Amino acid sequence: MKPKIFFLVAALFIANLSTAQLLYTEDFESYNTGPFSTDLTGATQAQGGWYTLSTGFNGTASVNDFKIVADPNKGNVLKLIEGRSFENGRSRIYRTDLSTYWQQRTIGNNVLKLAFDIYTELNPNNGQPFYVTLFNVKGEVLLTFYYRLDDNFSSINIGERGLNNQPNGLSSPLIKRTLPSDSWVTVELYIDYDNNQVYFSIPSLNHTVVLNTKFPLFLTGGGEHDDNPVKLEISNGYHNSFTTVKGMKIDNINLSAQNFTPTVSINEFVSDKFNLYPNPATNVVTISNSENIGIKELLIYDITGRQISIYSYKNENEVQLNIENLSSGTYFLHIVTDEGTGIKKLVKK
Repeated sequence: MKPKIFFLVAALFIANLSTAQLLYTEDFESYNTGPFSTDLTGATQAQGGWYTLSTGFNGTASVNDFKIVADPNKGNVLKLIEGRSFENGRSRIYRTDLSTYWQQRTIGNNVLKLAFDIYTELNPNNGQPFYVTLFNVKGEVLLTFYYRLDDNFSSINIGERGLNNQPNGLSSPLIKRTLPSDSWVTVELYIDYDNNQVYFSIPSLNHTVVLNTKFPLFLTGGGEHDDNPVKLEISNGYHNSFTTVKGMKIDNINLSAQNFTPTVSINEFVSDKFNLYPNPATNVVTISNSENIGIKELLIYDITGRQISIYSYKNENEVQLNIENLSSGTYFLHIVTDEGTGIKKLVKK
């Protein structure tokens, strides 16, 4: 009983120290239904301080590429590109005032959270990509959420500021396949500026993954980099076909600042499939499984939760990990795969 009381008190104490503040929200309810803007060049503001821009079309862009439509379950929502045929092009809606909201955050709330709802209407014959992108003051990509309508997968891709292994498409560990089709799904993206990490979360699926950034993130500005968020862009594109395009719908965009990060999902199925041997180990430990589950990353944490090291792989189902530089003690090995993240206890002699 006493240990349970201790952990309950500790949890309540931590909760009291956790703070979050909503900085900006957009639900499109106050906007007129129909065309969102009459300017497709990005020269003048549309409703609510947004801009609209159509680029690269082999054909004529239309004000109907950006529409506010009534959804039976959500009320007014934004829809990009619907019912048109063209070879290449992208329609973009964006705003450039995020830094104004971000600078209003409470001191210490250095975890950015961007949440939004998307509708997962699938089209197997449509290579249509949908993006939600955050840019810093120099126009460098901080992170991009990416969703494809034809094969139903979503991921975070990172631009100039980069991740450790430069994920791209299906090679990214920050990925989730098989979303519920023809449904509204909430997506959450996080940037932890203090610890140089990004998170990708789909709460309804208990899916949350994390990866370290390739470069340190800077909030102070004035140096080589200034990674304060400035621009939010939502875009929908189409490539190399003349079939009719389906629109993408988005709603409930929220920008928040907080001082805590989400809990990374632990997949017990993945944990059970992997073996560590020898364990305890002195120099080298082998991590393997018999079901061809590819290993993307191994992360070592000490018993306090501090990350010790990270190693990247190319979907090997067996790897040898050199631990001779670790001090004797107990560690937790996070095994990152496309099936989820598993955890195994590792003891160094």
